[in-house]
Amino acid sequence: AKAFIAWILSPEGQKVWLHPSINRLPINIKVFDTPEGQERLDLKENYEKTLVASTIEFSDELALSYEYSLMWFFHATNVRAEQALKEAWMALTKKYLNGEISEEEFNRLVDELTNPLKLVFKDPDTGEEVTFTQEYAQKVNEKIMKDPAYRDSLVRAWREGAENRYRKVLEELGG
Repeated sequence: AKAFIAWILSPEGQKVWLHPSINRLPINIKVFDTPEGQERLDLKENYEKTLVASTIEFSDELALSYEYSLMWFFHATNVRAEQALKEAWMALTKKYLNGEISEEEFNRLVDELTNPLKLVFKDPDTGEEVTFTQEYAQKVNEKIMKDPAYRDSLVRAWREGAENRYRKVLEELGG
């Protein structure tokens, strides 16, 4: 197994990626020093672009710390509240496309519809009005996974909060 891994990572083993029917970027730049690599200057150029491309920082640990919260939040606010969301979006885009609201007003209302930090809902545990922050998502993530009744009450609270904000935008648009 170690010999195979060493070979597949070598310039010789990387040649397979150069084949036109596979056409993938290799991970070992030395493959471009081989005769086959010299014929794939297009791939070499793309490979070199990846070396200077901007990247994003990603933490699996951070993502997993609120994965279930985020999944259920989007389910509640986009899937369960879909009808109210559609009505608000339709009214908003219609007003904008008809020139009845400015681009600035359009963007402000888009932010009202979509910004999770502006979604106010009642926490089912405390009864307090809160917003969906990263910290809140992390705090409830474990409980959402383990307690279906709690999850359902939170989904209901998120859905109600979403529907309220969608109606608020609709009212601002006069609909």
